[in-house]
Amino acid sequence: MSIKRMDVSLLCAFLFTLLIALPAHAQMGPRGGSGMGMGSGMMQGYGFAQYDSRFNGFGSMAFKEVSDTFGVQVEDAISDLELPEDMDTQLTVLEIEELYGVSGQELASYMVMNMQQANTSLNLREKLLMRQQAMHAMRAGRGRGMYFMRQGSFACGNFTTFNFNENGRIENFAIGGNLLFDSVEISDFEYLDEQITETTAFYQDIDSQILIQDSPMGIFQVRAFANKTVTFNLADGVKTSMEEDISSELENAAPIKIIANNFEGYLVFFRNPCAENPERSINGTNAGVAGNKITVNLVEDSVVMFRASPMQPSLMQTGYIYSHDYAYMNQVLNREIATGNFGAEIAFRAGSDQVSVTNYAPVNLRVRDRDRDRIVLCIESELPDGRVININVDNETINLTNPERLRIRYDGSIIEEADNIDELFEGGNKSLCYRLEENGTVSIAVYIPQFSGHEIIIDLVPEGEEGAADVFEIEETALDEDESDGADEGINGKEEGVLETGEPKAKNEESNTESSPAFEFGFAITGLAAAYGLKHRE
Repeated sequence: MSIKRMDVSLLCAFLFTLLIALPAHAQMGPRGGSGMGMGSGMMQGYGFAQYDSRFNGFGSMAFKEVSDTFGVQVEDAISDLELPEDMDTQLTVLEIEELYGVSGQELASYMVMNMQQANTSLNLREKLLMRQQAMHAMRAGRGRGMYFMRQGSFACGNFTTFNFNENGRIENFAIGGNLLFDSVEISDFEYLDEQITETTAFYQDIDSQILIQDSPMGIFQVRAFANKTVTFNLADGVKTSMEEDISSELENAAPIKIIANNFEGYLVFFRNPCAENPERSINGTNAGVAGNKITVNLVEDSVVMFRASPMQPSLMQTGYIYSHDYAYMNQVLNREIATGNFGAEIAFRAGSDQVSVTNYAPVNLRVRDRDRDRIVLCIESELPDGRVININVDNETINLTNPERLRIRYDGSIIEEADNIDELFEGGNKSLCYRLEENGTVSIAVYIPQFSGHEIIIDLVPEGEEGAADVFEIEETALDEDESDGADEGINGKEEGVLETGEPKAKNEESNTESSPAFEFGFAITGLAAAYGLKHRE
């Protein structure tokens, strides 16, 4: 009897293994990527024929026919897909897969993300679903954290996708599959350099800088070190409105709301946080909307930035319908970016080691330590007055199934919570936070009244002790004596930092602080750009 039971157990284990292995095998292409192979994937147009009939028979189409059908330049496709320059363009998709290891699924997904000749019979929702499907196919097996994959000029993040052209043109800029800008053009762009490191893509011009992040906010910045004109060409179905009621320090550049598929974000305008002369007026910055085009005229040290209301994982396939409180919170944050009172924000997703840090003022925000259900942040600045920072976390980073267990500590003590986001921007001399849970994420805004070195710990109250956080004996986790006195002065959190002017800092004492790679990169390149701008002006 025991032998029979063992035989049955072995049979069950074998069948279970087979059930797991078969789908995985079907998804693997010759390059170990997301190809569905020559079987059912090809029969179904690699998953896209249900939306666009042009994908029927995709595997038997010649490469040139594919490129012509979808309006993609043959030379660009060959370069981006890393195919031989002298490849016979009459080879079929399946022949290319066999000869060069670029799967039909990869090629089909590339065409979806880069097509210039769209199927006019598709509605906006179908186009969105196609792009989302292509994004997931391209990134299959590579994790769900925030980082950019590159295919030549094409960059595909977990949230953000785009193409970069060295003439200063960003094409097909999309967030979460929502195509927002057909193109973004920067005047007099003289390409110098580019770097893509994890969550941040950076492109350097003689006197301007493009910075794009793969984050739930889909950050897209153009920083000017001389007068520049930036033109945003809107994609089909994208709507805009001038938000005149949102206060701004600029007379002729009110924030511009951008909406697509119930998804929303804002174009905002503010001073470069690393400007050499913080007193220089940027009031000459102006913006206007005409038809499907937004034209922004930047002056020296000004920035135009697109920032989305953070995207929620559960909404990736159903549209972005924000609650009133969530929409209002992000409207306030965008307003305070423009007025200079919002210092920085950081986002965590999918329990990944990659984080995204964005700075709106010279505030050093970095990760000191992290584990499942626990994050320790350090915040430093030389600013004379306080700023608000924002922390966006998902359920895979910290367990949010019981929000009452979430505990937020500032320099070792439980922080007082505000009733609304506006309270944080009223100033005062005590720290304050506001948090809002929505769709498997939480946004935590923290007001820091004055700067030196501060620590924020986000973790969970032990299970069964919810609601008793205020009577806990707080563990001794505040900054050590050196940190509280302002040690680790490097503005980018490195042992050998770079100041916003581009000048090296003196090396600090040994530190176990784990800094955020995205933040370090962002501030380092800002210093580099300032140096380029200064050289150009001289």
